[in-house]
Amino acid sequence: MLGNRRFKSLLALFVLAASLVGCASSTGYSPFLRAEPAADSVLNRAPRNLRLFYDALPDVLNSGLTLTGPDGNYDLRGFHTMGSDDLMIEITNPSIPDGEYVVDWSAVIGEDSTAHEGSYRFSVATDR
Repeated sequence: MLGNRRFKSLLALFVLAASLVGCASSTGYSPFLRAEPAADSVLNRAPRNLRLFYDALPDVLNSGLTLTGPDGNYDLRGFHTMGSDDLMIEITNPSIPDGEYVVDWSAVIGEDSTAHEGSYRFSVATDR
């Protein structure tokens, strides 16, 4: 009986230690480097494109971008890469209104099949 309790205690301790090691080894790595328009920027005219840069070539077919602003989600088209480390897409309505915008992105980068996600904000204020 005492051996069974000791075994269960050791097993619980092992599970707890394994969980903590898993948390400690989480690096918080993000391949996202920068964007155009830049994160937290205030623009005096509406952008025509979104371009995000990563630390390696993104897989266009397994990546995505959305733009949300004062009128909800905006239509985007022509998702592609321009170089060795970016994703680019055109905003179909070039006259988006003044306000706050959020770009949500997901990307599979390089040879790694992990899908990374993130978001950033920018603002448009044409009356400045």
